[in-house]
Amino acid sequence: MVLVTQTKAPFWESLVFEGIDEVDVEAVTTSFGTVEVVAKGRAAGGLCPDCGRFSDRVHDRYQRRLKDLPLAEQGFVIRLTVRRFICGAADCTRRTFAEPFSGLAAPHSRFTRTACVS
Repeated sequence: MVLVTQTKAPFWESLVFEGIDEVDVEAVTTSFGTVEVVAKGRAAGGLCPDCGRFSDRVHDRYQRRLKDLPLAEQGFVIRLTVRRFICGAADCTRRTFAEPFSGLAAPHSRFTRTACVS
């Protein structure tokens, strides 16, 4: 049995993402002993890590699947949509960069910072 719950997210944002202002919860799904939270970035754009220029030009999107500590004895996964932005600076060698979620997970990590601490 699969229970799908669409939410306006105040409960999940306060429970899971307390102190992390960079994500919006879109939906929560519970199935087979796993809670999955679908989230996306909230920022209008990001700063290029090389030149520091702000960009809101989206090049692409991809999904990261982050595991977190169990919640109420159920597995907990965050499916995070990450945007890649285009750096518009002509003298910058980096053409695209991913929006950072430093409060949630380290770059390239498959686990949230909470899961890594324990």
